[in-house]
Amino acid sequence: MKAQTGIQGVVGHKADGKGLAGVNVTVKEKDAASVLAYAFTDQKGAYKLSFSSKADSVVVTVSGLGFKKLAQVIDNRSGTYHFSLDAEVIKLKEVKVNPPKIRKLNDTLNYLVDGFADKNDRTIGDVLKKMPGIRVADDGSITYNNKPINRFYIENLDLLKGRYGIATNNVEAKDVATVQVLENHQPVKALKNREFTDEAAINLKLKDGAKGVLTANTQLGTGLSPFLWNNELTSTYFNKGRQNINTYKGNNTGNDAGAELKSYYPGDNQLSPYSALTLQSPSAPPISQKRYLYNRANAASANNLWSLGKDYQLNANVIYLNDRQEKENFSRSVYYLPADSVLAIEENLAATTHTDLLETGLQLNRNTERYYLDNAFRFSGKWDRGSGISESGERSGSGAQEAGTSNWQNIFQDLKQPVFKVDNTFSLIRNYKRLSLKLYSYNGYSSTDQELSVEPFLYDALFGNAVGLTALRQSVGQRQFSSANRLTLGLTKGSWKQNYTLAADLNLQQLNTQLQGQEASGNFTSAVDSLSNGLTWNKYSLSFQPDYTYAKDKIKVTLQLPLVYNYLYRNNDNGNEIERHINRLLFNPSINIRYELNLFWNMTAAVSYNNEQGGIENGFTGYMMQSYRSLQRNEGQLSEQKNQSYSLDLGYRHPLHAVFFNLGLRHGRSSMNLLYGYAYQDILSFKKAYFISNGSNRYSIYARLSKGIDAIASTLSLDADYSSSSASQISQDKIIDFTAENFNLRPAISSKLGKWASLSYTFQYAQSRNRVRNNAGDFKPINSSRQQAQLNFFPVKALTINLGYENFYNGAIVSGSRGMNFADLGMRYVFKKVELSAEYANVFDTRQYIAAAYNDISTFYSVYNLRPAQLLLKLRFKIR
Repeated sequence: MKAQTGIQGVVGHKADGKGLAGVNVTVKEKDAASVLAYAFTDQKGAYKLSFSSKADSVVVTVSGLGFKKLAQVIDNRSGTYHFSLDAEVIKLKEVKVNPPKIRKLNDTLNYLVDGFADKNDRTIGDVLKKMPGIRVADDGSITYNNKPINRFYIENLDLLKGRYGIATNNVEAKDVATVQVLENHQPVKALKNREFTDEAAINLKLKDGAKGVLTANTQLGTGLSPFLWNNELTSTYFNKGRQNINTYKGNNTGNDAGAELKSYYPGDNQLSPYSALTLQSPSAPPISQKRYLYNRANAASANNLWSLGKDYQLNANVIYLNDRQEKENFSRSVYYLPADSVLAIEENLAATTHTDLLETGLQLNRNTERYYLDNAFRFSGKWDRGSGISESGERSGSGAQEAGTSNWQNIFQDLKQPVFKVDNTFSLIRNYKRLSLKLYSYNGYSSTDQELSVEPFLYDALFGNAVGLTALRQSVGQRQFSSANRLTLGLTKGSWKQNYTLAADLNLQQLNTQLQGQEASGNFTSAVDSLSNGLTWNKYSLSFQPDYTYAKDKIKVTLQLPLVYNYLYRNNDNGNEIERHINRLLFNPSINIRYELNLFWNMTAAVSYNNEQGGIENGFTGYMMQSYRSLQRNEGQLSEQKNQSYSLDLGYRHPLHAVFFNLGLRHGRSSMNLLYGYAYQDILSFKKAYFISNGSNRYSIYARLSKGIDAIASTLSLDADYSSSSASQISQDKIIDFTAENFNLRPAISSKLGKWASLSYTFQYAQSRNRVRNNAGDFKPINSSRQQAQLNFFPVKALTINLGYENFYNGAIVSGSRGMNFADLGMRYVFKKVELSAEYANVFDTRQYIAAAYNDISTFYSVYNLRPAQLLLKLRFKIR
């Protein structure tokens, strides 16, 4: 087979010699119809492409709008070829030209917003969901070609620093001209062509009328069943030297006002205090939040960016959330026990939670090709508190034969969980021709004091004399200081790139806990050693991390060979003896290979091996009541785990045909030194770690396909996933091996039905199956489905009518209907800058949602109380 041929050069104007941008350069064999390769010239008129052909010569064709086409025969060998084009006056008939919805220029895909939007789309987030290759998850995170985006820009500036939901939910679609996908985007210019990434970024290119203009949007909403309110105030300003988005959203209609405040950039949560205590409360059902969330929320954000002098940018971001949520459901948890016996726990849960969150960030950045400086300072305070009541009882028996529910009791809970964090991240990169120096330093401190009170008194066996005790109180205090420091020397020579990193990390933690009984007088008992912890957990790490990258033509190979020395000092002053000094030398190699098969296909393979050590959550040896149903203690052994990971991904994208496809395989194996087990007594569970070697295996395969079809103005997508995992667990002091399988299929379509209507439809099918090894009574498969459809009518220019329908089915439901239906109606009328709308949600007044699912060797059945039918009227107006 003939070797790859590469040609490059510049296309210029014959009159003045200046380079021409956006000119198409194609290569094909003589008399052949198919094109071997093509490229568009950049801003300077340069092009570069490669192809494979056995022919002695090929035809290069150069064409551009307003210039005479040029075709030239060249020898089939690598080299530099320059071309000059003559201007050509083209007389066109009066025709309507529809530009392509997706256009590719080098590593940038340009999605024309007007080509995907319809009259029902208000924000740019609504339009992103319709663009092939781009996926917006239910939580608001964005992926392109099945990988999370690494940056979100507005006019090439990173205003929101990861909280891009603020933009997708508030920047109006009609203000955006183009959504750009920057493939293989390296956000640090100093690392471009030195460190490769296959992740993409998104950049919003605004229309000229939206630049340099202060815009404000206000919404006032009110409704019934019960009294409803939904208000918003948003202001935006985008200019070359300054940008800002300020938002306020408040409602009690079931919309999560704080959802868009989440950061999606990796590494933004390096300091994660241990959330030791939880309120036993209903978990979120797998349906739209507006169906079940009883809330009263107020969320605000202020986001500002200034350009300071040459190449400097300053970001200031502040968010605040005040949120009150009420949850209520009935749940039934069935736990598989040895000897074909089961334990069923039934609970009527009602809980109210309050959250106050304040986060601030100040970041200074300079980003040039030779020099990079970044310093980010952040502070956050979160005050979580909640209370609840549970009516609980348990059944037990053999197989399907269960005794009647017994031991019913009302349990009251109260939780306080404040967390405070402050941290600073500093990065510096300097390039010297083939040499680069990188300095990174992260330092953070967190503090939390948590308290869980439970009434009546539980866990009698833990207290020597439980007479007269009426309640329990678990208190937890944690202090943590974390520091991560890196010094990297980078060398570049031809196709080889090398990095040598010295790292020094430390993580200093102190955990103090007490479990006490409360007397009728209000006094608390003294916490004995077995019910308290005074744990010091100090971890120090030194590492040498070399990595090597070979990148040439279509192949990129990265090999990482980190060698890590960990020293852990731990001590618990509750009298339990544990190993205080632990030393480990760990080797965590990995290799990643990416091969560009041609212009459209690429393949990535990765193999990694790494060692993990348990954290402070596995280190305390005194009892801790994590919830009124869960009590945990550890035996003092350090949790250690060895992981192997294998992956293979195949990707295809053809922007001109609007086709994007991904196929992936995953396999993971883990070996652990500790095996966790549960013992049950009535409604209570005791979690314990056993020093028993064990392992787990995981397999998965996924496929993603999205296709834009201009002929029917539609975007089609199809997602399929299958996963299988096997592991072990101890139940009632006996080891149980189990396997869990899950399958998901999700086809969807979004279509314009002409100027008068649009349609979106999604169908999702899921099956879960659990098996206990060497046991004939495996769990029956759970089959479930979900359908969502929305039809939007535009009878006249100013009027939009929405019809929405949802259907849920769960085959595991044995009492009540297996299917649930929801319907929504809406109408919107726009008069100049004023918008009037009416929303009638849950037309069928469906009051309950029933769900069933597997988790390890347990089955969970829940009945959630939903919001009733409600009518909401909104007035929205824009000031520009």
